[in-house]
Amino acid sequence: MAKPSGNGQGPAPSGADATARGEGGRQNEGGKRSGARRRKRRGKRGAGQREGAAASPAAPEKRAASGRKPGPKRQGSPAPRREEAPAALARPVFFVGFMGAGKTSVSRYMARRWKFSAIDLDVYLERREGRVIRDIFAEDGEAAFRAIETDVLREVGESPNPSLVSCGGGIVERSENRELLERLGTVVHLRVSADEAAGRISNKSTRPLFNDIEGARALCERRAPLYDAAADVVVDTAGKSVAQIAYEVMGALRRRGDVRPQPKDGQAAAEERDTLS
Repeated sequence: MAKPSGNGQGPAPSGADATARGEGGRQNEGGKRSGARRRKRRGKRGAGQREGAAASPAAPEKRAASGRKPGPKRQGSPAPRREEAPAALARPVFFVGFMGAGKTSVSRYMARRWKFSAIDLDVYLERREGRVIRDIFAEDGEAAFRAIETDVLREVGESPNPSLVSCGGGIVERSENRELLERLGTVVHLRVSADEAAGRISNKSTRPLFNDIEGARALCERRAPLYDAAADVVVDTAGKSVAQIAYEVMGALRRRGDVRPQPKDGQAAAEERDTLS
């Protein structure tokens, strides 16, 4: 019969029982420590996530403070357009052709692209006379209008500052005008058929001639030899954009020597000489 232990709490454990209980206790303690470590790691991860969440709104502010901007996306971004050097005209360039040929549109495009001066002869005439062409025709007749047109053509062509001049469709009707065109500058004929010209005009009320397409064709055919006889350069405009026509005209003018590089002003030339000396 087992004796009670000295402390009165029951029999003392045998050696095997003590060993088993010791190992169990160590396992329990190890499990508690492992659990504590796992909880500690989870706590660190949670804190890191909370810090990251708190820091994320500040990221754009940091980028803004640095002054940097995100670069453009490469995919789909257009290539930078090459800047064209300004050019100078050696003499006036007169655009002739049937209405709807694109004379004004092409001259304005070239003026923007190469820093030329451009003049619409009909607009210039109306501003000088203080009346629109329709009223001049109605009040004074076509002969009076053609005389004013000749005077304006001479005035613009003899200006010391050469310009691109888009002329009215009937400028070649008068022999004196054809002589002035030949003497004063380079003549560019923008060739177009009456049918193609009519297709370019959305509002026929501004060009009532195209309400009678047969009459427009007859007038275009009658004027075509006059345009060609006066022209130094002929450009067929069928199926071409304004930009395509403008570059074609510019190429022809350069080959003829009617266009030269824009001369530097006096100050820029002096600075360049000082730099080179």
